[in-house]
Amino acid sequence: MVMNDPRNPYHKTYEVELDRHTQDGHNWKYLNLPMEEIAQLAIASLKDGRKLYSSYDVNKQSNRKTGVADLNLYDYASLMGTDFPMDKKQRIMTFDSGSTHAMTLTAVDLDAAGNPVKWKVENSWGAESCDKGYMLMTNEWFNEYMFRLVVDNKYVPANLLKEYQQKPTMLTTDDPLFLPDE
Repeated sequence: MVMNDPRNPYHKTYEVELDRHTQDGHNWKYLNLPMEEIAQLAIASLKDGRKLYSSYDVNKQSNRKTGVADLNLYDYASLMGTDFPMDKKQRIMTFDSGSTHAMTLTAVDLDAAGNPVKWKVENSWGAESCDKGYMLMTNEWFNEYMFRLVVDNKYVPANLLKEYQQKPTMLTTDDPLFLPDE
């Protein structure tokens, strides 16, 4: 599992205390990476036809009816007479954003240089939600509101696999990144 948490140093491992989501009772452990590296892991997997478990803050700049997630989806600044200058780190620290909903990452649209433009996920809300159960998100939205990705080791470079073996720093269950699931 890899995660993007800009509050903590990258290329370090973290574990969530008492967050046992596996049959054998181990806590979640993840390697914290910059979004660019997470995107490359996702792209390698998707190019090989492998879908991925991923998590997001789906309540931000997204529309459940249309299935679109884009940083410019709504113009809150004009409506409210102010902008919202917090970055991802600040939003996590103030409990404004965190990993709230898991979905299956199914596709990526790349530009001519191989950079991601938009991503497609299958949502668990059913075919009546979003676009027949799928959401499209811009790469900018993905970078701001994607948090967790589970990747098969065969798509992970050796240096990252080695980093994952570090002794993790323990995070408590009240960590603001792990908001209640939707």
